[in-house]
Amino acid sequence: MSFLSKLRVVQVRLQAFIDSNNLMPVTQSAYRQYHSTETTVTKLYNDMLLAADSGQLIALCLRDLTAAFNTVDHDLLLLCFERQFGLQGVVVQWFRLYLAGRSFHVLYCNQTSYAVYIVCSMPLGSVFYMTDLADEVQEHQVNMHTYADDTQLYLHCRHYDNAAAVTRLETCLNGVSHWMAADRLKLNVEKTELLWAGSRFSAEAQLGSIGPSVHRYIGTGPSVQFGTETVPTSDHVRVLGVTFSSDLSLDKYVASVVFAHRAFIDCVNYDVSDDP
Repeated sequence: MSFLSKLRVVQVRLQAFIDSNNLMPVTQSAYRQYHSTETTVTKLYNDMLLAADSGQLIALCLRDLTAAFNTVDHDLLLLCFERQFGLQGVVVQWFRLYLAGRSFHVLYCNQTSYAVYIVCSMPLGSVFYMTDLADEVQEHQVNMHTYADDTQLYLHCRHYDNAAAVTRLETCLNGVSHWMAADRLKLNVEKTELLWAGSRFSAEAQLGSIGPSVHRYIGTGPSVQFGTETVPTSDHVRVLGVTFSSDLSLDKYVASVVFAHRAFIDCVNYDVSDDP
């Protein structure tokens, strides 16, 4: 059996073991049967709409890792296999041998570089790494949903309680940062985004004359302090390719899809018109 065929067998058996024992967190949509990026986007958007229908504001924070798969520590990954997934004996030993002694070198103009041994990094390894992240987030009463290492943290509150919501979110982000540092992962602050969203109509219906005061939080809500960095509020963010706006409309996303398809159709028409 070829090397790639062996890897395929291991992947199928490991996935079957994880699925049959429900070991993957319910907040994770990657590498689970009947789940995809659509699951993540639908779940997140539905939760936001339900909160907006009750007249609440939603704070959505998109968290991004720096070189997520390149910093996975092999020893910690093997420990995670044993502790979180119950893998033991020959199975763990196989992964240990697979990860150990790996190296690479660069060949350029018939010249070969020195070999560099790989002591960390594994494709898709951070998915297993992050299985217990949900417990850390839930301690701060913040909702979470993930697809692989793309994580969305969100909570909802009344407009007059946004200060307490910001405090909870900041505490959660700092807790997550410390958790990641312990697992030798790094949060990319520069790519962390924040969106304050809500329905203007439901807010007006519930709050009457106070409605306009709610508007100033939608899309322009308070920023979040994360360590020494400040995460400002955006008017819209992209969640796995789908644009979420502060008023919870999908107008920007629809417009971008229409523009892309029109450009493609124009290219096709141009090629057809050039045919003799």
